[in-house]
Amino acid sequence: MSAMAPHYQAATLIASPSYPNAISWSSDNLVAVASGHIVTILNPAALDGPRGLVGLSHSDPFPIGVVNREDLFDPCLVPTCLARDTEPCARSISWSQQGFAPNSGCLLAVCTVDGHVKLYRSPIWEFCDEWVEVADLSQLLFNYYKTINFGEDNGSHLTSMNTNTEETEVLDSTCELQDSLSHSGPGQRKRKPPRVDGYIYDGNEDDSDALKDADFSLKPCSKSKKKPLKKTAKPRHEPVAVNGQGSRENVKASLSSNGGNKSLPLITAKQFACRDAHLSSLVVAWSPLVSSSDKTSCLSRNWCILAVGSKSGNVSFWKLYKPEYYTIDAGMITSDPTLIGVLQAHKSWVSAITWEVSSAGSLKSSLLLATGCSDGSVKVWLADIEGLNKCTNAEEMPFVLVAVVATDLSAPVSSISLVVPARSQYELSEVSNRCFGLTLAPGEQMIAVVRGLDLNLLDQMYQARTQKAVVEFIWIGGQFVGIPLDRSIDVCNPQSAILSSSNLLWWGSNILWSLKKYENVERGLVLWDIVAVLQGFKKYAPAFLETLMDIWVSAVFSGDPQCISSNAPSCSRFDMLPSVSLRKLHLLNIICRKVMLSNHAQHGPDAENGNGTTTDFWNNLLIRSERELRERLVGFTFAAVLKRTAYLLKGSSTENSWFPVGAAQMDSWVSMNDGEAHNQLRHLRCRVKDLGNRIDLACGYSVEETCPYCSAPVHFESADVAICRESHTVPRCRASMLLCSVLEPVWHCTCCGGMVDKLLPESFFAMQASPLDANNQDEGSLDLSGAAAPLCPFCGVLLQRSVPAFLLSTSPV
Repeated sequence: MSAMAPHYQAATLIASPSYPNAISWSSDNLVAVASGHIVTILNPAALDGPRGLVGLSHSDPFPIGVVNREDLFDPCLVPTCLARDTEPCARSISWSQQGFAPNSGCLLAVCTVDGHVKLYRSPIWEFCDEWVEVADLSQLLFNYYKTINFGEDNGSHLTSMNTNTEETEVLDSTCELQDSLSHSGPGQRKRKPPRVDGYIYDGNEDDSDALKDADFSLKPCSKSKKKPLKKTAKPRHEPVAVNGQGSRENVKASLSSNGGNKSLPLITAKQFACRDAHLSSLVVAWSPLVSSSDKTSCLSRNWCILAVGSKSGNVSFWKLYKPEYYTIDAGMITSDPTLIGVLQAHKSWVSAITWEVSSAGSLKSSLLLATGCSDGSVKVWLADIEGLNKCTNAEEMPFVLVAVVATDLSAPVSSISLVVPARSQYELSEVSNRCFGLTLAPGEQMIAVVRGLDLNLLDQMYQARTQKAVVEFIWIGGQFVGIPLDRSIDVCNPQSAILSSSNLLWWGSNILWSLKKYENVERGLVLWDIVAVLQGFKKYAPAFLETLMDIWVSAVFSGDPQCISSNAPSCSRFDMLPSVSLRKLHLLNIICRKVMLSNHAQHGPDAENGNGTTTDFWNNLLIRSERELRERLVGFTFAAVLKRTAYLLKGSSTENSWFPVGAAQMDSWVSMNDGEAHNQLRHLRCRVKDLGNRIDLACGYSVEETCPYCSAPVHFESADVAICRESHTVPRCRASMLLCSVLEPVWHCTCCGGMVDKLLPESFFAMQASPLDANNQDEGSLDLSGAAAPLCPFCGVLLQRSVPAFLLSTSPV
């Protein structure tokens, strides 16, 4: 289909979703769909290409205890005994923010119907399609509850929980469910008694003989030939294990004798039901990225929290820090999640969770948490970020209840929107048909919708077997979605017949609004949907694209439309580049490369002949922008060398600071471009040269380089590539100008195609002012702490490892 059509593309799934909110779009541009027994992961830029998957399998039940045989039909255990989830299935999924995976990507949290929660990362070095498990939160939660005996001891420190009250509430909820099942009024279908190994248990009959004689190993109902029942006389009070939670048998409720479970404690039916509810997770949700200062090391660390809701009404909170460094090679794993506390949020099942950052009315930032319950109630909680950062599993959670929304209806809450954004009014009536959820693209110009298919309408031989659901990608940028129209956009020129003037106005307003949001350096640069729609305009409405980009470029530089445009004199086009922020330069480079100078869709039905003046403008703008970025990179490196040298001479520690490399090669580059280099850059170069032998203490300074293939000396002639005397070509690192390694994998930019071997610190990408600015010459204010970020210094997008075309990869632009 056309890139400008309302429905951009669609992809079929081999399994159908079973629960709401079954689709989620990551901040690094991957779409995950909880489709039955697998989680399918798609790249929206290549829906016909490779996919990733998380294969779900049964987990072993947790050894929470055994009960007496006479307690098996206690009302609180009946739901467990009657459960028949024979196949694994994903109930809830959630993406973390970018930066928590070893390659700085996103982690995927998956909650299954058997109550288990696990974290997965992309196969970075495994070269396979199945994602890799990095943590089992359910096992960690069980270990925690086991250490405190599930909060049943007197004086228990179970966080934010009144054990007796909670157990009563959980059991009351279970009994209500049992009552609704056991009482049938007029016109209601009579409940069938449970089947236990061939026996039909009827509460109206005397069950003493059946309980004595039955072998309580519940097996799945099958139409296959039944084996003769083996009746063995057993004592009425013999303990049995009820493996309801997390069973990996063919049925979820598995009742077995205690022959192999003699070490498990004998507990009551109420204790078993309460423990099982604690460990049965239902929903997962990641918090936004937050940061806190470490007073001991004066460093700021980034972290987030994963909230997990359970059947007991509790919400457990798991804290994860960003890795201290990133890699695309084997040998690095994600930091382990830490349980920081448990909050009893509701009296029944927690069915929905969402987060938001709020700092209104307070000098300190806070986190808002909204929890929905199966009884139809919603609660909003407020927590101080610093308070959360100090939490441990032995302290109470610093959440304060600020609002409660209760209704007369008992329908469970399946989805929550804590803060209704301005872009929430999507006019999409077609998504209501068998819809299992929708999610918004990072650039907010498209949504993805997953819905089940009516198998009766498919070809039973070819389609019905492999096509159970469909994921549709739908453009929303051409609609009214809450953003006011920007009427400064000129659409009076003749445009394509498929797009009306009103439609173009909405597109232009929404795109300019989204690009403005990306000027925030805390937001990752993932512009795939924006770039895709701009490429569509290049094909179907080129005049509108030029108008829109002129307006945007004017705003990037100064907001004055006369200052920078394709018709402005060259002296006013590029003189303001040094005053433009790094993030705006990255946006400029992406638009230049991927849209204005791209050959994509040049020969569309409405494409005009190339305008030489316009092409020259964008080509020169890209060249000048990249040169400005390269000078800033060299200046940043030189300033880092001077700062580290000063620290070392004072005897200060530089253990946690970024180690600059490639200063010798950068010195050669400045020498080659001395006539065009910035005055402040030449000044920094002279100061670095004056360090003499002391420079070896502050950075890796080596002029001599050899070819990795033939060991021949390599002279510096270009910042991008090197050729030895034997004609071997070796790419140079775009961040350090050093020769890239040929033995170890290197980072790759999907936008400019450059290679990066040595990563730059996060502080470089967060700089608002240029390090060559006359007002920013103090190296002491330069921040070299924090982790090195796998971002392209010329595009700002997330770097990746080069993978074969048959494996899934992200497409940020």
